Amino acid sequence: MIDVEQRLQHAEQVIREAGKLARGFYDNRGELVVKLKGVQDFVSQADAETEDLITSRLLSAFPHDGILGEERGRRGGETDALWVIDPIDGTANFVRGLPYWCVAIALVVGDVIELGLIYDPVGNRLYTARRGFGAYCNGAPISVSATRRLDHACIGLGIGHDEAGPPHAALIEQLLRAHCQYRRIGSGLLLLALAAEGGLDGFYEARMKPWDALAGLLMVREAGGLTNDYEGLDGLQRAEPVLALTPGLWAPFAAAIGITLPLYAPASPELHPGNHSAARAGKL
Repeated sequence: MIDVEQRLQHAEQVIREAGKLARGFYDNRGELVVKLKGVQDFVSQADAETEDLITSRLLSAFPHDGILGEERGRRGGETDALWVIDPIDGTANFVRGLPYWCVAIALVVGDVIELGLIYDPVGNRLYTARRGFGAYCNGAPISVSATRRLDHACIGLGIGHDEAGPPHAALIEQLLRAHCQYRRIGSGLLLLALAAEGGLDGFYEARMKPWDALAGLLMVREAGGLTNDYEGLDGLQRAEPVLALTPGLWAPFAAAIGITLPLYAPASPELHPGNHSAARAGKL
């Protein structure tokens, strides 16, 4: 049996340690070796060493779990537990000295996202979510906004390095026609965390890989938001769309923007996002 709580407690320590390592590289980025994986797709020594640290710490505690990392790929896996790692989400910001980047870890058991952790080392903000137990920032419960109108809303947007420009430009035009504001900061996971705590009213990106999406999807769901069924679209294996919104915007967004995606529905009603009053009475 997979002990999710034990893994959460260990992962919180690991992600803070990884964030400290990455922050050290960030503060001394003039010495970093930076390469290009593709057009505007940066990777640095910090990405590789941060992922290696996370992998080492997780496997030392749970040697039979699997690992899927952005930089090193997939390895191991004698149990149903799979750790999905993005060592630095927002590497282009990181190497430019912009403070919009984070470290992320998700735990998937079977096909279910059980844990999501997003750590912002610059702001020292640790977002955590456990399926059925709510979402938190530095230990305090968070929840999505109550916004119901697009002309009152602000949506986070992402665009991948290999995505065509015209569809993204058309999306921005549709948002502005609906008098909806948007933000793009170069880290989808940070935008999802902001949506989970109500700083934004949602997030959309046409194609996201699992290490870019899983922790943030669970965060929004556990904060009471709605997302598309990323897992059902085979998002655990490949890049798929991510749509996350405060509940009151789901229908208006689809009507105004024309993006309709299957809604994620939890397998167990008692684990429905927002049904966390009992869990929030105690410690996650």
